[in-house]
Amino acid sequence: MNGGKSGLLLMQAHQFEESGIPFICMKSAIDTRDGEDMIVSRIGIQRECITIGTDDDLYNLMTSLIEDLSLQGLRTPCWVLVDEAQFLSAKQVEQLGLVVDNLNINVMCYGLRTDFLSRLFEGSKRLMELADEIDEIKTTCSCGRKAIANARFHNGEITTEGEQIMIGGNETYVPLCRKCYFDAMVKSTLYDE
Repeated sequence: MNGGKSGLLLMQAHQFEESGIPFICMKSAIDTRDGEDMIVSRIGIQRECITIGTDDDLYNLMTSLIEDLSLQGLRTPCWVLVDEAQFLSAKQVEQLGLVVDNLNINVMCYGLRTDFLSRLFEGSKRLMELADEIDEIKTTCSCGRKAIANARFHNGEITTEGEQIMIGGNETYVPLCRKCYFDAMVKSTLYDE
């Protein structure tokens, strides 16, 4: 949270656009924070996108898109930029691998590694297993260390309660380093040392 992932995706899209490189942007339909078909960064930039449903076959979606573009006399995308990739299923991540390998279209995914319990999201886990390259966007804890957890707070206390996915809630999540995360867990008696 607040690591600049969507902003970096949107800046990459702008660079492709300025260079005349064909691309498409996608995001998970689970991300309803800014409505459908729109990627919005907290810094105020935004772009239209294709929304991915939880049951969508991304390989078939890309194959259909390429056919539609060809019929319109438009170029095949060289890149697919995916926001909120943590919300993809493992199968969808594998389908993106097929897009790269069989359709020769590069795919760049942006998303969180772990949830508020510091557990891997399904999509993130599969991306870690299959990605050709992983670049970490570093976020800083208030103590100055590298943040590794997106801790969820309720009434000023860290919590381990609730659904894995909670859209929005900027005021609810705090990036913490491992030490501050476990210190907060111990302070709230959610974790035994």
